[in-house]
Amino acid sequence: MNLIWSVPVGVLLASGVIILLINRGSSNIGASWFIAILAGVFAWGWTVYLYFRPDITILPLSEVVSAYSGQTAIPGPFYGSNLFVLDGISYPYMTAISALLVFLLLTSASYIEAQTAPRVWFFYLLIAAIGYLSVSANDVRFIIYGWVVFDAIDMAVQYIRTRPNSIPRSFLSAVGVRFVGTLLAASSLALSISESPSDFHAFISLNGGAYLFTACALRMGIMPVSQPYSEMSDSRAGLGMMLRLVSVLTVMPVMSRIPLSGLQPNLVVLLFIAGSFASLTGAIGWLLSGNSISGITYAVLAICGMTFICALRGNQEALIVWGVSIALTCAPLAIYQVRNTFMNVLAFMVVLCFSGLPYTPNAIGWFGLVHEPFMLQDAVFIIVMIFLIGGSVIHVFRSEGRKFSELEPWMRSVYPIGFVAVIATHVFIGVISFRQPFSLGVIPGSVAAFLGGIMLPLSLRFMPESRRTQNAAAWGQALISFFWNVMQRLMDMDWLLFIGSWCGRFVRKVFLSLSSVLENNGGLIWEFLLLLLLVAAVFGGGLL
Repeated sequence: MNLIWSVPVGVLLASGVIILLINRGSSNIGASWFIAILAGVFAWGWTVYLYFRPDITILPLSEVVSAYSGQTAIPGPFYGSNLFVLDGISYPYMTAISALLVFLLLTSASYIEAQTAPRVWFFYLLIAAIGYLSVSANDVRFIIYGWVVFDAIDMAVQYIRTRPNSIPRSFLSAVGVRFVGTLLAASSLALSISESPSDFHAFISLNGGAYLFTACALRMGIMPVSQPYSEMSDSRAGLGMMLRLVSVLTVMPVMSRIPLSGLQPNLVVLLFIAGSFASLTGAIGWLLSGNSISGITYAVLAICGMTFICALRGNQEALIVWGVSIALTCAPLAIYQVRNTFMNVLAFMVVLCFSGLPYTPNAIGWFGLVHEPFMLQDAVFIIVMIFLIGGSVIHVFRSEGRKFSELEPWMRSVYPIGFVAVIATHVFIGVISFRQPFSLGVIPGSVAAFLGGIMLPLSLRFMPESRRTQNAAAWGQALISFFWNVMQRLMDMDWLLFIGSWCGRFVRKVFLSLSSVLENNGGLIWEFLLLLLLVAAVFGGGLL
């Protein structure tokens, strides 16, 4: 393994082992947190330092995409059969994962339980190390191994938290969907190797791209719409979020490296509809959720759908923009539970970075969602962004939560630093990763979405008490609630289990009926046997 990856990954894993060792007897929370935050800050600082090292050249995104799409040769000896690469695709996600780790560690005092904190921090470091390697993998085989490890960690955490017979069915369904995605990814790998066994270097062939794209949709919960963490307590939000976000981030670089020329037009249309539907469903769920912790999984679903659409349209810069936002926007909005005026400003800056307004880090991401002149599919994503921004504003300015003054002095010092770290990382990725670091974006779309997102919560709060307005609001709320209830029925997967069990009972009845007709006394089998005996006797001369 190259020194680039071995140093931060080694530090993260070694720190996790040290935390386990020092907590074998009584818990040492202070030392555990200090070791974990040192490891996280080192990994984050090392990743940022890589960009400024004179002996390392991060291959631009445009050259990487051209190489994987087959338009140019694989660029340089750094590619080919190398297991890990440092390029315009992997570097933003490596930076986002390290920043996510630092943020969760700095804000952990606001939501974590003291007795389980060291064990949770160990999992933080382990997940970050695996994610750090997975997003930089240049070989789909290693990515499949990473997905399997994430699912195993997910099941282990659920087993530790709850009894085996009380694990939520929604979680088991989501894990099953992700496992099917892993199997599809393995199928795409087998197909690619069978087509070119001698010169298969790193990634996937044209024909295997369709399988791998569908696998990505399954891994992100887009096909079918499935959410494994819709019910999380405040104390368990950090670990569940770390697992969900990093697992999703490992899918993003895969979509950037799949050659789109191998996808059939009919499949592209189907995947486009699935991504748009998932985005709209997730955005409505985020807007209607009672709190940010239980609703953040729907925001992740909505943004995953947006990245999926950007990948289908071949806009890799927009894919990365929304992909890193999954870590750098969703995590702060979910963890934001300790409020004062200054923290409201920081949280709103997170929303501002995500909005994609001109000259913000996500402005270039609008090019992957809408095109002027606007069409129906463009209007869908403007509505999605209105719901996402509106829901974010509602959750940021909620009156619930703890007061900032209730934290201990050292907590009041480090808690805001976590938000500053993710905002600074978001701006840093936006500046160094794209051709136009300060882009105007699609001004009509971003401005309309931002203003709509701001006006939506204001209109709900200060709506006039007229009869006409009340009727319109009631009809709108009824329609949205009906849609959301239908989506919840689809997401709990009970319908799939019902259909499967009904088909099984139907097949069983058919076989029992056939068996009754054929095997009972006077059944067809006995009549056929008697007829065969009669024919044999006639032709054998027994009756003559």
